[in-house]
Amino acid sequence: EGLLIYLTPEQVAALAADLAAPAPFRQWLIDLASPRLLKMMEKTWGRAVAAGNAPFQFAPVEGSQFFRAQGWQEVEFRSMWEESLRLRRSMRLAWLWNLIGRLYPKSKREEFRRMSGIVLLERT
Repeated sequence: EGLLIYLTPEQVAALAADLAAPAPFRQWLIDLASPRLLKMMEKTWGRAVAAGNAPFQFAPVEGSQFFRAQGWQEVEFRSMWEESLRLRRSMRLAWLWNLIGRLYPKSKREEFRRMSGIVLLERT
């Protein structure tokens, strides 16, 4: 979708509430960035997107739990990193990052895994 990262948390909450209202609308597929990824993206592309009046804004600390208050729950999460490997669309030296990643504790690996992902939300 690529939209949410450009909205404020208040705008995302309003959109989520609006989409939860119509009865036939049961699922919502979104891409979701973590605050850590947002900082990395700002370092790389921050000036360019700000110059175009489209700064990165949405990367909730609570991840997909952000949407619970608006009537949504996570049904499935797919890591962008894992999907890039599965689809053979990963960056150069991805094998090295995978190797380095194995040295981290499981909790840290899960944090990295959820830095960027595709989330299927379902109405509660």
